[in-house]
Amino acid sequence: MHPKRTKVLFLITKSTLGGAQRYVYDLATTLNPTEFDASVAAGGGGSLVEMLETAGIKVHKLTYLTRDISFFTEIRTCIELIRLIRKIKPDVLHINSSKAGLLGGLAGRLCRVPKIIFTAHGWAFNEDRTPFQKTLFKLLHFCTILLSHKTITVSNGMRAQMNWPCIQKRMVTVHLGRTVTNIKSKDDARGILEMKVQNPGARLIDFHDDIWIGTIAELHPIKRLNRAIDSVSALVKDIKNLRFIIIHDGQLRGQLEQQVRDLGLEKHVFFTGTIENAASLLPAFDVFVLPSKSEAFAYVLLEAGQARVPVVATSVGGIPDIITNGENGLLVPPDNTPELTSAINTLLDDSELRGCLAQAHLERSKLFTLEKMVSETQAIY
Repeated sequence: MHPKRTKVLFLITKSTLGGAQRYVYDLATTLNPTEFDASVAAGGGGSLVEMLETAGIKVHKLTYLTRDISFFTEIRTCIELIRLIRKIKPDVLHINSSKAGLLGGLAGRLCRVPKIIFTAHGWAFNEDRTPFQKTLFKLLHFCTILLSHKTITVSNGMRAQMNWPCIQKRMVTVHLGRTVTNIKSKDDARGILEMKVQNPGARLIDFHDDIWIGTIAELHPIKRLNRAIDSVSALVKDIKNLRFIIIHDGQLRGQLEQQVRDLGLEKHVFFTGTIENAASLLPAFDVFVLPSKSEAFAYVLLEAGQARVPVVATSVGGIPDIITNGENGLLVPPDNTPELTSAINTLLDDSELRGCLAQAHLERSKLFTLEKMVSETQAIY
């Protein structure tokens, strides 16, 4: 007789592809199928749903689970979740993201799920909010941890930030893992990016052999890309052939483009929009820049390491779990444009330092494997 497989139901708020969604996909598709029977419940009909179904994972599309908050919608979501949980009868309910975490934890407890695991991909109280809102969100996260049997934080920095009493023993750090495939050469990566840019009056292809710095980051306030653009504005006074390429899209696209125009940087800052498997294009950059105000872990730093690109990042959240200042990258305080500018300039001015940091970062990134992440998570199940 075949042993009974452990039923694992993953729950996540949005199905548009982001860091948390990639995490769910990686786990659901990599868990040992002889031991685990994985399925996913998610709000919306984003690309995560299609990817999972293509991989043969059962997906349950939730009608009422959205990021927007409404009292009556949350009641409907809870009822929908309770019905789904009673139908599937999972041995493990693995909840992800803030809203799905709280509602899923409550529904799981009401349905007496044997084990509820919550993965915290970021704390909402780290975002730009009023003191009251920060306290409220921290309280909601606290409740989610109490509702769960175990909470996974994706970095030690995240775990330390949730410093209220009685919950440290309920949390465990499991670092994310990432393997980039089909990494392009520098010339090929630049050629692809040149085709993605549509800047009026400035063609990136005309600057193919210049100095390129770049980032992959959602155009969201917490990423502080405006700080990086300000740094470029300062640097181009002496480094005329400097180009900054921003890969991704988001709510601040128009605002950041206006900042570029105001600073006269149309020939120095370029937006590509969202690119599938953008990590394979990282060799296009001489330096990778991540100026975030908050980061739970940052997959993209592992990607930069595997592409052998030296990194300048902020010393926030889980970033110091990956980057040690001066050893495999340079770290600066958040919201400090002069120090960010100085660190970028230091790397641009010293090719030997860039090479040493990039090699050290490659070796460091090898420690964060998908196999290790999945193995440690299975042990928690």
